[in-house]
Amino acid sequence: MNETGMENRKPAGGTRTGRPRARRPDLETLYTINEDGSRNFLHPADVHGKWQVRKNIVWALLLAFYVLLPWITIQGAPAVHIDIPGRVAHLFGFVFTSQDFYLVFFLISGMGFALFFVTSLWGRVWCGYACPQTVFLEGVFRRIERWIEGPGERRIRRNQGPLTLDRFWRKAVKLSIFLALAYVTAHVFLSYFIPVKELLEVVRSRPGAHPTAFFWSMFWTAVLFFDFTWFREQTCLIICPYGRLQSTLVDADTITIGYDRQRGEPRGRKLDSGGDCVDCFRCVAVCPTGIDIRNGVQMECVGCTNCIDACDAIMEKVDKPKGLIRYDSERGFETGKRRSLLRPRFAIYLVLLLIGASVFTAVASRRTPLEVTLLRPQGLPFRIHDGRIENQYTLHVQNKSTREMIVLVETTEDPGMQALEDASGDPVHIDYVVPRARLALPSLGDSKIPLFATMARTDFSAPFEHTIVLVDSLTGVRREFRLPFRGP
Repeated sequence: MNETGMENRKPAGGTRTGRPRARRPDLETLYTINEDGSRNFLHPADVHGKWQVRKNIVWALLLAFYVLLPWITIQGAPAVHIDIPGRVAHLFGFVFTSQDFYLVFFLISGMGFALFFVTSLWGRVWCGYACPQTVFLEGVFRRIERWIEGPGERRIRRNQGPLTLDRFWRKAVKLSIFLALAYVTAHVFLSYFIPVKELLEVVRSRPGAHPTAFFWSMFWTAVLFFDFTWFREQTCLIICPYGRLQSTLVDADTITIGYDRQRGEPRGRKLDSGGDCVDCFRCVAVCPTGIDIRNGVQMECVGCTNCIDACDAIMEKVDKPKGLIRYDSERGFETGKRRSLLRPRFAIYLVLLLIGASVFTAVASRRTPLEVTLLRPQGLPFRIHDGRIENQYTLHVQNKSTREMIVLVETTEDPGMQALEDASGDPVHIDYVVPRARLALPSLGDSKIPLFATMARTDFSAPFEHTIVLVDSLTGVRREFRLPFRGP
């Protein structure tokens, strides 16, 4: 075992004494993959410090939010619920149907530009503090692994030794707990698609009663178990595109985790023999992706801050100032100058973020629970019968609230008649026939209302618009709707 805290080490040359030299992280190869293509499992060493405390607080809050959110109801519906079969989504009191799907573009683009904006300021702070992969792997699964199998160094020695009873029962207990956690986590994820009370009934029933739910619960359980048991950091290094994207989002003024080369070099094991770096490799031993931060900014760095706390602890022991590895910009490390926020990329990401968020907020806030769409019948736009022009309409009425709605159709203050003016300013009179003037709509239900409007042919001179009013009788909310009247 070497100070980098890796399990499967490959020799990289030799020393003058003939002993193989342990492989070190570099910029040319992926350290988690050996030269023969086999997996190089990482066992990060334990680390303590102020940044670990901050991460633990954030992770605890995020985990509590993730687990408890499906239990919270707003206006009788889950705070977040995506009903795929019903094509309805509940989002913190707002109800969105399939007709609102276009808003997903503004929502996702706004979230994307928000991530770009944050990255341009602080690098991969999302990966280190809020990404579900990091939160669950580092905040839950690796903690359990340390509790059962001990610190990283002890795990490496045990794994390299024979399969003893001690090693077997520790692995068996760990994998059993991991499988149970993956099962629970998968069902928590499903609770965002199936309300919690319904999901509990599904879990208690036999698999054949709900085959789709059973399939997805088993699928996500297998995926999570594989990810957090074996694949781990490879998800960030191989699958996630964000690490490769970040190089286009950062610049010399982006705040990232870095190594102060001017202060640390030249490295030396002996105190006061060169720079402040004592070449202890502690920053490498605690890294969850197996990089050496002293090689510079790298795609594999997830911004976990482990190296900061590890280096600060060493600096404190050797009586040197902390901050050899710290949060700073490239310009700050090189020149010590204060970073600038007035950068083109910063302004572009901010503007795009505000546009996406503003459009989504404005459109979502203007939505009403009573949605009305005019459906024109097929064929001629009007017909003439007994000297009168008749227009036929179909109103598609949709209840986008979580309660029952009673909709009343009002055409005028005097039933059956409405006084209007045509294009020339002359008064005209329209008669209405509404077969269903009162309509009961269940929660998220919809229905169609036929409507007939007629007027004397002698009164018609040009196409015009007339108005009807739909009223939610339970709340008194009124919505006016303009209908075009066509004639010869």
